[in-house]
This record gives sequence, C-alpha cells and structure tokens, in this order.
Amino acid sequence: MPVTLIQQKPDFHKVVILENKLAIAEMFCDTLQGEGVTTGIPSTFLRVQGCTLQCVWCDTLEVWPYGNEYTFDEVFKLFEDAGMIDKFQKGQHLILTGGSPLKQQSQLVKFIHEFIDKYGFKPYIEVENEAVLLPSPVFEGLVDQWNNSPKLANSGMKERVRLKPQIISHMAALHNSWFKFVVQNEDEWKEIEKDYLPLININQVILMPEGQTQES
Repeated sequence: MPVTLIQQKPDFHKVVILENKLAIAEMFCDTLQGEGVTTGIPSTFLRVQGCTLQCVWCDTLEVWPYGNEYTFDEVFKLFEDAGMIDKFQKGQHLILTGGSPLKQQSQLVKFIHEFIDKYGFKPYIEVENEAVLLPSPVFEGLVDQWNNSPKLANSGMKERVRLKPQIISHMAALHNSWFKFVVQNEDEWKEIEKDYLPLININQVILMPEGQTQES
C-alpha cells in the first residue's frame, strides 16, 4: 500500500533534521520483505532520506536523495490512516531502510520511544544499513534485526569509504545481525573471503545476485 509523500531534493548526502522530525523519502505498507532471513514476512518500509554512499548499481538512487521532513505525529497519522498500528501489534515488521537509517539514528531513537509511549508496544524493527556507521547502544537495544549490506568493489565506491573493519566486527558480534552481499559473479566470493570472513561468521552471510536483467 503506497503512501504519497511530497519529495524535495536537498544536498545529496547532507540531511539536517529539526527536533522531533524525520527526513523521509518514502513509506509503503502491507508489502513483503523481499530479502534476507525474514523474506516473505508482511512489512512496512520507512525509507529515510540521505546516504553515506552512492553505489553504481543502487536500486533506490531515484528515491533516497529526495524527500521531506515529517514530524513524528505526522508519521503516526500516516500509520493510523493506513491501519498499521493494529497490524504492527499482530506482527507486521517495521523496516527502517534508506539510504542510510543510521544517519538519523538519534531521531529514530526518539521516534521509537514516542511510538512506545503513544501505543504501548514496540513493533518488530528491522534496520537495513550499509555497515559504515556505528549504532549507538540505545539504538541497538531497540532493533530486533540488523540487515547489514556491506559493499564490494562492484559498488564503485573506494575501499576506504565502504569497508570499515571495526564496524563490521561490532555488527558481527550482535546476535541478531546478518550480512547481505550483492554479487555479480562467483569471483566476488574471493573478495568476501579475504575482506569479510575474518571479521564475521559464515553463517551470517547472505548472497544476493545483482540480476538487473533476466539473463544475469
């Protein structure tokens, strides 16, 4: 169920947030998680604006640079109008995605706490991120599932920008954390083995073929 949001385009990677607001690119409800360990779970996606990277194959590049600021109450009203509060109580997941949700993590912490105060429960929360920013302890405690997506060389981003070993190791130590890699060919497994498997458990690894065409 799409929710229409007014979209504006600020500086590509800089998002300035006022108190009790989120910069949001889009939101859609009553859909299914299409990736990772919870594939097929009914979900609501809240896509925040702004990102730390700009991958060449990004499938949301036409979305996350745009958006607008919404007060928490305005987002709650969107949830209510779409009937999502009852569905969250019954198990629909709230997926915070981007762009980069961790660029707004302090605001997201406030948002989640206000949701709990207003409705008396917390939805099951997944966070999709690029694993280059460190979550705060408070944010970690509110997240039920981390869907980390570190970028390989095929992203077109320089290694010093996309590969942060200390952050990868920190995320790998969380019990509710997985790592999804977008791969174009079998040779890229060697890159994963060299750069990431020393830092994470192989049981946390999910491979996703880029597959932009039917043939590939």
